[in-house]
Formats: sequence, structure tokens, C-alpha cells
Amino acid sequence: MNKPILILLSSFILWNGCIIYDEREEEIEETNKSTAFILCEGNFGNSNAALWSFSPEDSTSEILILGGTSLGDVAQSLSADDNKLYVVVNNSHKIEVLSVGEEISHEGTITFNNASPRYLVTNGTTGYVSCWNLNAILVLDLTNQAVVDTISIPGMPEKMILNGTSLYVSIPSHSDWSSANLVLEISTITKTIDQTFEVISGPNDMELIGNHLFVASTYYGANWTTFTGISKIDLSTGTITSNSDGSNSVIKGDLVKVGETLYRTTSTGLASVNVDLSLDLDTILGGQTNVYSAAADDNYIYFGTTNWTAPDTVFVTDHNGLFVNEFIVGTGPGDFVTMTD
Repeated sequence: MNKPILILLSSFILWNGCIIYDEREEEIEETNKSTAFILCEGNFGNSNAALWSFSPEDSTSEILILGGTSLGDVAQSLSADDNKLYVVVNNSHKIEVLSVGEEISHEGTITFNNASPRYLVTNGTTGYVSCWNLNAILVLDLTNQAVVDTISIPGMPEKMILNGTSLYVSIPSHSDWSSANLVLEISTITKTIDQTFEVISGPNDMELIGNHLFVASTYYGANWTTFTGISKIDLSTGTITSNSDGSNSVIKGDLVKVGETLYRTTSTGLASVNVDLSLDLDTILGGQTNVYSAAADDNYIYFGTTNWTAPDTVFVTDHNGLFVNEFIVGTGPGDFVTMTD
């Protein structure tokens, strides 16, 4: 979840011309409060991915928008632009496009042939989709919901940040699944790689703060021992500084900016990133268990927790980590978008 955007307020979705109401058939009173959308990954091969929504201030407001075979197998990521929601479904090789207004309507499905799509970023009319099986980023015309170009990548592209005409892409793995250590800067004008940065192996999530690109890495050693670290790229000079945490099973993958502070997820919440790129593991925001994901907006922090058996729970806190609400959702809550009316 990167930023609050406009509009929501309805408890139903138009899917292929049909209105499907929430099971409780409750009305959501129109207010100026925000609505959070939560994408639940589901279990691989089970087609039990789900998209939920709730109002952070209302403990009885969770609504299942899409679930099961309606959405597909392994919902990887959720992104938004203006009043559009884009749901990337990895193992169903597609993107579902929803329009959010007084009602939520299905605008179309963008399908790919065994592409293994991961993440989408957009400037409104053009979308960029990282695809593991293609070792490429697909360029989309979002108006016509069509693929218009392909950018070849030296590895398996993952997270992306679009900043002006520069597209930053993390490459955690080579095409043979061995660990890679690259972050690429791609020109959206020429669709070629302008710069290549070498960071700690397994780069994944990124956060751009000013001219500094922070990169969270996770990679694996013998017997699947987990290693983590953070790199910082000064985009004005190209200088890279890094800090490795060593082997651990506590540090997770998300970078989350809360106010002016950068955090990384742990199994119990958020640990702030120190100046030397180490983590303050003595002071954790959240205090949850089995944290899988986290995100923040202007008012709240959202923690997705899971044991990979539905139902799972999303916890909402304020920016100080104080409890606000909790919501019961589907398996593996992994991505968040906030909209306000």
C-alpha cells in the first residue's frame, strides 16, 4: 500500500453484470472515513485467493468482495490508480481490473500465457508487470487492457517503483532460481536498462525516500537458513551502502514508511531501520504473532498475520503501535490498499 486514493462506499460488486451482495447484506453508511482493501494470497493450488475490505474504525465492517474460483490461485499483489484496483493473480496468470465508485464493478481481465505475473505499477494509462516465467516486464496499455511491449530482464523481476521516467526493479533470483543481487533502473522512454546496482543478495521490497532507494534483501544458505539485510542506493551518486543482519528467522520482507520513519517487518511487528541500516529489534511496533505482511497509510498501520489456514487476522494500530481494531479475513493477508471517499 503506497498511498491513499479516492472513493469507495458499497457492500456489493458487479461481476460480469451480476450484483453479488455480502453474505450479511449489511449497508455501509456513507462517511468520510477510509476503506482498506486486503488481498489474501490463499494456498498454492487451491484457488482460494480472496479480496476483502473493511473500515479501520468499524470492527464489524469486513466484507468479502471476491473469493475462491472467482479470483483464482495465489493472489500476489494489489495496486490502485485513481478509482481502479488491479489484482495480480500469480498462478492464474492474470490481472483482474475493478472500478471503485458507488458500487464496485468488474472492468475486465488481462490474461497472460504462463507468465507468472508478480507486481504491477502504473502511471494511469501505462502499466508495468513483473513476470517471473518470462524473465521480463510486460508493458500494458491499461485503457485497452492489452500488452504492448516487453522489457527483457537478466533474471526474475519482482518489486518495482516508478519515479518519473525511471522504473526501479529488484531482481532476487536468476532464471535458474539461484540468488541474484541486482536492482535495475529502466528508462520508460527507451525501455532499456540505464543502470545496474549490486546490492545484498535476494533484493525484494524497496522504498524510495528522497534520492535514496532502500532495498530489503532475503536469501537462503545451506538447509534453507535465512539471511537478511538492507542496502541503500544514493541515486544522485550511485553510492551503495549495506548492512547484513546475518542468519535469522525473525526478520521478514516488507519495508514500511510510517510518518518519517522507515521500518522493516519482523515476525512480531515493525522494527525501525537505524542510520547504519541495522534494525532496532529491541523496540517493535505492533506486538503481534505470525506477522506475514504490513503496510501503513496516513493514519494506521495494518498487520497481516497468518498460519496459512483460514480464517486469518488483520490487526490495525495507530502509528504508535497502539491497537485500533482486528478483522477476520481469508488465508495469507499479504497486500493492502487504502481509499477514502
